[in-house]
Amino acid sequence: MPADPVELFLARWHGTERANKDLFLSELCDLLGVPRPDPAGPASADNAYVFERAVPLKHPDGRVTTGHIDL
Repeated sequence: MPADPVELFLARWHGTERANKDLFLSELCDLLGVPRPDPAGPASADNAYVFERAVPLKHPDGRVTTGHIDL
């Protein structure tokens, strides 16, 4: 009986997904049967599905800094 792909994925990445996030996310996309993220470009508005998208973070004191979200 072939090994369960989900169990193999979990065993492979247990405890190491953060250090290898791009490869982890690529393999997760493969496991889920969805496309891998697109390459990021210079315009954040064009980066709908990328590994890291820049997003403005508005702080209570009025400052705006840049944060990042994955996928």
